[in-house]
Formats: sequence, C-alpha cells, structure tokens
Amino acid sequence: MMARSSFFFLFLSTLMLIRSVTSCGYPGSPSHAVVTFTPDNIRPGTVATYECEPGFELLGPSRRLCSTNGTWTPAGIPFCVLNVAAGKAPMQSSVALGGVPERAVDGSTSNFFTSETCSLTEVERSPWWYVNLLEPYMVQLVRLDFGKPCCEDGKPATIVVRVGNSRPDMGVNAICNRFTGFIEEGRPLFLPCNPPMAGAFVSVHLEGPAGNSLSICEAFVYTDQALPIERCPQFRDQEPGSSATYNGKCYLFHDNQPLNFNEARQFCEARGGSLIDETNPALQGFVSWELWRRHSRNDPSGQYWLGLMRDTVDRSNWKWLSGKDVTVSFWNLPGGGENCARYDGTKGWLWSDTNCNRKLFFICQHRPKSCGRPEQPANGTLIADNFNVGNRVEYRCDAGHMAVGPTTRTCLSSGFFGEYPPVCKYVQCGMPARIPNGGYKMVNDTRHYLSMTSYTCNDGYQLIGRGDLICDIDGRWNGPPPRCEPVYCLEPPVINNGGFRLSTNSTIAGTVVEYYCLSNSRYRMSGPSRIVCQSDGHYDQDAPACIDNEIADSSNVKNNVPPDVNEPQNTIESDSQGFTPKLNLGGIIALGVFGGFVFLSAIITTFVIVLRRIRNDKRYRRRGASSETQTAATFDSSSIDAGAGGTGAAGLSKSYRQAWDNLRDPEQPKRSKSHHHHHAQASRKETLDDPNYRTRHSEVVREEGEMVVSDVYPKSGSKHHHGEKKRHHHHHHHKHSKRNAGGDW
Repeated sequence: MMARSSFFFLFLSTLMLIRSVTSCGYPGSPSHAVVTFTPDNIRPGTVATYECEPGFELLGPSRRLCSTNGTWTPAGIPFCVLNVAAGKAPMQSSVALGGVPERAVDGSTSNFFTSETCSLTEVERSPWWYVNLLEPYMVQLVRLDFGKPCCEDGKPATIVVRVGNSRPDMGVNAICNRFTGFIEEGRPLFLPCNPPMAGAFVSVHLEGPAGNSLSICEAFVYTDQALPIERCPQFRDQEPGSSATYNGKCYLFHDNQPLNFNEARQFCEARGGSLIDETNPALQGFVSWELWRRHSRNDPSGQYWLGLMRDTVDRSNWKWLSGKDVTVSFWNLPGGGENCARYDGTKGWLWSDTNCNRKLFFICQHRPKSCGRPEQPANGTLIADNFNVGNRVEYRCDAGHMAVGPTTRTCLSSGFFGEYPPVCKYVQCGMPARIPNGGYKMVNDTRHYLSMTSYTCNDGYQLIGRGDLICDIDGRWNGPPPRCEPVYCLEPPVINNGGFRLSTNSTIAGTVVEYYCLSNSRYRMSGPSRIVCQSDGHYDQDAPACIDNEIADSSNVKNNVPPDVNEPQNTIESDSQGFTPKLNLGGIIALGVFGGFVFLSAIITTFVIVLRRIRNDKRYRRRGASSETQTAATFDSSSIDAGAGGTGAAGLSKSYRQAWDNLRDPEQPKRSKSHHHHHAQASRKETLDDPNYRTRHSEVVREEGEMVVSDVYPKSGSKHHHGEKKRHHHHHHHKHSKRNAGGDW
C-alpha cells in the first residue's frame, strides 16, 4: 500500500511539473512596445512579434518562439530605446583632417572614415570624445561605429565608456563598460550599462595602446526613459525639425512667422502651450544649444520671446507669465527700460529687455499628453484603460508567480511612469511533509506560489496545528505541518451501586465502557450497559443507572403485587448466619431524641440544685445567726463599689468559695466557742476583704464552671449586722456539731 501511495505522489509531482513547464506564459515586453501573437492563443509553436512605438528603435530579436519545453527562444527580451545623443553638444581631445566632434552625432554613419560624417582626433597617448546630453538620462546602452581600426602590431585596444555629471575629460565619472579587443571599421560595438547609469555626460576613452587616434562615425546613447518628439503636439504649419524635448516637455521653435509679445503669447496658449515661463542653468543651456543649431552665432535674426514681463509695481523686479518672481536670470548687462524680454542671438542668447511691440520669433512650451505603453513583465498581465497623464496601470502575475516590485504605476505629467515595473518570479515549494495517522491534499494539484495544502487526520485522531498551509514567497510552506493526536473522551461517569470496565487502558476513541451493578439480585440496570467513546471525544450514549429493587413501587403496593425481587425463603436461617447492625434513619432519630432527653435532664437537675440552695439561705436568715457570721459575710470594699452587676463578681465568687470551704472543713478539730470564734475571725481576715461587699439582689459567680449563688440581704443597718452575726454563728455552730451542715448542699 505504501509503495502504491509513493508511486502515486511521484506521478502526480511529475505531471504537475510537466504542466508547469510546457505552457508558455506571456513572454514579456519592454516599454514603448507592442507584442502580437501568431496564433492568438499561446501554445508551443506560437510566435511573438515585437514592434516599437514611433520614435523608438528596437534593439534585440523582433521574433520569439514558444518551445515545447515551455520557454521562449531566444531567451532575451528586446528593447525599444531612443537615441538621446543625436544633435547634442559633443567635444573631443583634438581635431584631425576635419573630423570635428559634431560628425559623430549628426545622425549619419559610415563603414569607413570620411570627414563628412566621422570625427577624428590627432594621434595621442589617450584620446577621448564625449557628448553633453544637456540633461541626465538613464543610459542603458552605448553603441559606437568606429571610422578607423585599432590597433597596429596586433595589439588590442582598450575602450572605456563613462557616464556621469562631472567633466568627462577628468576621467572621474563612473565606468559604464570596458572593452578590450580589436576594433574594426564599419563594425558596431555595443557596450551596455548594467545596471543603467544616470548622467548628462557620456564619454569614450581610448586608454591603450598609446600613440593612436580615435575616430567615431556615429555614437548612439540609448535609453527608454526619454520623451520622443513623436509624442509632442503636431500641427499642419509646423516645419520639420522644429520640435525638441527636454526634461519631459516639448519645445516648438517658431522661426517662420515673427509676432509681437502679446500675439506670440496668445498663439502658444491657443495651441495648449505657453511661452517659456521658467529657467535654470540646464534649461538655459538646452535653449542656447537648440538656438545655436538653428542659427549661426551672432545671427541678428536669432531673437526669441521669453515669457517674462517687468513688474508694474516694482520696476526693478521681473515676473514670469505664471505670476512667479524671477529668482535665476541670465541678463545681458547693461539693461534698458523696456517691459518685455528676449533671447538675444547677438549676445550668445542671453536675456535682453525688449519693446513688447517688436516682431520676434518665439518658442512654445508644451507638456506631453501620455506616457506611452509601459513595460509588461513575463508571465504577467497589464491592466489599463489608457496611458494618458494621470492614469494608473495595474500589474498581475500568472499563477505560481510572485510580483517583485510595485503592482501599480501612474503616468506622470513628465510623460513617464512613476516607479519601476515589477518582475513576476516563479516560486515553487517542495512536496508537503507527510504526517502519521493523517494525510494531505494539494488544492488545485499545485504547489507553486500561493498554492494551498490541506491536512486531515484519520478517524479517531484530531488535528493539532494549522491544517492549511500556503506556499510562501521564499519557496517554503508558511508553517510546520500539523500532527494527528488520538482523540480521548473524558473519564466515564461513575454510577451509584455499580461500576464499569474499559476495553482499553485509556479512554481513547473506540474504547468500550461496560457498566455493571454491584448485586444483580438487589439492583437492576436502567439504560445501556455499554457506551462507546466516539471520534469526536464524546460517548455515544448516556451512562446507565443501578436501581434498588428492595422498595416496591406505589403501583405494586396498591395492587397487592409482590415486588419483582428474589425474597429469602427462610428468614430464621438467614438471621442465624449473623447480624450486621445497620444505621438507618430511624436509628438516627432515636439517638437524637435520647440526646435531647439527657440534655433536658441536666438542665432540670441544675435548676433544682439552685432552687434548694436559695431555700436554705432563706431558712438560715429566719433562724438568725451569731455575731461571728457577720464577719464571715464581710467583703472587700472595692467589691461593694462594683454593685450587683459589678465588675468584681469574679473576685467575689473566689473569696466566697475560700471562706465557705474554711467554714465547712470536716477535718477541722473541735474547739471552744471563744477559741473557735477567734480562729474564724482570723480565717475571714485572710479570705475576705470588705464586710460590706454584699448588697440586696447581688449575684456572685464562681469561677471555672462553679454555681451561681444569689443572696438577698436587707439594707445596711444595725439590725442587719445583728442578723448577719446570728446567721453566721448558727452556721458555725452546726458545723462543729456536725448537724447536717453539708446536707443542704
């Protein structure tokens, strides 16, 4: 079974791999290009044909074929680029045989040197040539058509191309490319900049061997980040070659119909533009170069209006037509008092104030209306309504591919798209990991980028962890595989008068719980005797109950039907086997009643004892007492202050007990009345403090659980003291004569 499963997974993986590589995706296209397919649907054998938009030149293969292995051949994507060196300002280390540097950017080439189309330097140690592009460009490729071979004696030449914004003759700009080999006339040399490099100066240096001249018939500086003049406005009365682009704007030079300042201003605005209303050193250089190309130096006719007027409030200040103040200027001094300004060809196209009514040439400035078609990456889709300024385009990658870079771009007012185009990178994860007691399924039978794998467990097992994993950007599943752990039920419910047995050593799913009652003759089972732990962690049924059959139900009693139990046949024989006491509800009630009776008896006994003591006290007062009893009844003066409910009750009861024990001591020897009276007084002095302690209704409580004795005495007086003495004397007399003195207690 495992072998079949492994073979199936291997076959499925191979099938997916074949599917992924045999279907060609979109081949990719550069900016400013259109791709057509023959036939329309892409499959092996389909041909993709590339064409560039007007103004751009195709570099690379124009046709590509979808192969049976799912790839396009040839592999490279062509480029639609623009030569930004044509007509720009060149310079070289020296000039020989009339080969001026402008010949290398005049738009014409040759397979051999001619002074009419090629540049040439003197024989030098390290000759050089450069072109000023007038603005920085992202240079992607430099093509050089040499007019003379190099070098003699079979020595290879070393050509270095530099790109940057510093003076080229200093040799400090970054190296775009370096070539070492033999130079052949008429054979172009392509030197790409990888990656593209930004700069306004592109220079070519012949660094070796020493003692050679440098001849270039045509130099091409290619970039796809340039605004072609084909995107500039086109008018019927526009002369050929009257347009130029700079920094994302179009400049139309009108030199065939001079107008005054207001007329020229209205002319440009009517066509959606304006007179030049800004400046900076680079822009001033661009305008000067373009005017120099169209007019000879110091040409009196080379006069063009500027979109500039003198401030009517502050005549020392000048304002652009946009309303902004002029902060950077290129005036030809000294100035006059006129209100308008012009590019003065007689002063090297510096500025001069001019009468606004003069008839001069003018330059209209326009912004592009669109950005052209942007790049579309291989295996990607481009979504856009149009490519006009302000609109956005969106990129989407094919299934299994991840977009590296921004997925949206906006057409800017400069005629270029912001950001760089994304790249659709194919990402594929490995086979998902297997898990014990479970398996997985690849959704859509794929495992490339954003594909999902779902894990499941076998019956009786539960999934621990994330069950769905996705192929992530790093070519790995975005988490560890889950695990399948057994499902357990809770411990089986415990039933009264019964128990259970488990079919396994745990409560794992599938375990059978078998219940039983303790005594089949006394208890009967109500409910299922077997319950099973299910795969969801719950038992399939509720636990049973063991019901006591000894007590007959009400229906049996009513119908005089014996209970459905096994009754003993010989009760005497059963009793003879032994008796086991059983504490039931009746016994508990009997014990409670007996305890209550004992407690009540104790209370009644205590009450009787106290009552008899009170009676004895009254009887002693009626008989009278000797004078010695008064001293026996004296108390501490501090106890008198305590009163009937006083705080000295504890001390009083202790003193009373000691005095009373002295009076009732049975082992004390008999003495004469006089001697005994003296001894009694001494004993009272030791145990009692104040003879006036007791008052009417006072109570004395004995400590440590002793009885409470309450005596009632008459108010203080001579009669009272006399009675106390007589009572005490009587008590004392009876103690010595042993006349039932203790019988009253």
